[in-house]
Amino acid sequence: MIVEELGVASTAALEQRPRYNVCPGEDVAAIVQRPDGRRLGALRWGLPPRGQINLRGETLTRNRAFREALQRRRCLIVADGFYEWRTEGTVRVPHFFRLASQRPFAFAGVWARPREPDGTVGAAIVTCPPNELVAAVHDRMPVVLAAEACARWLEETDEHRLAEMLQPFPADLMEAYPVSTLVNSARNDGPECTRPAGGTLRLVPRPA
Repeated sequence: MIVEELGVASTAALEQRPRYNVCPGEDVAAIVQRPDGRRLGALRWGLPPRGQINLRGETLTRNRAFREALQRRRCLIVADGFYEWRTEGTVRVPHFFRLASQRPFAFAGVWARPREPDGTVGAAIVTCPPNELVAAVHDRMPVVLAAEACARWLEETDEHRLAEMLQPFPADLMEAYPVSTLVNSARNDGPECTRPAGGTLRLVPRPA
């Protein structure tokens, strides 16, 4: 499904088993643009040299070091959902967000090579302010790209047009629900991580 959905032309070595709880420092499925088309492979989640897993979109456009990544080293990080946590009293409750269509999508990402010759190429997810749905849980969200936006992120050359893409995904095209705290541990990586807590799917309400 990923290959067809995101226009992949070739695939590098990649473990393609389902993942339900990918953690920083692990490999993520990522797509880069090559002269012969889009290539799907593995990148380490954590941008060298500091291991940053997320980068604010505002930083990409204002910081000279990261502007180069925006201009030359963009990638798509493949996903079908993501987690955010809301504090309720003394408990942090995880919530799972996905497209209402339940189709796969991509996070806007940038990648970098390590300084060490034997190091691993890593990537970070670009974030933006939240839409109305995510705002009930967190004050940031990943830049979600679907369909045509994926091609634009990889192929666009104008920095201003790229910056304009770093916007929240429409809330009315997403859904969310609380899940078990199993996802709080990296040891848990099964379908139970994404099951609705209590068994009922519901939209996360906006705070009053």
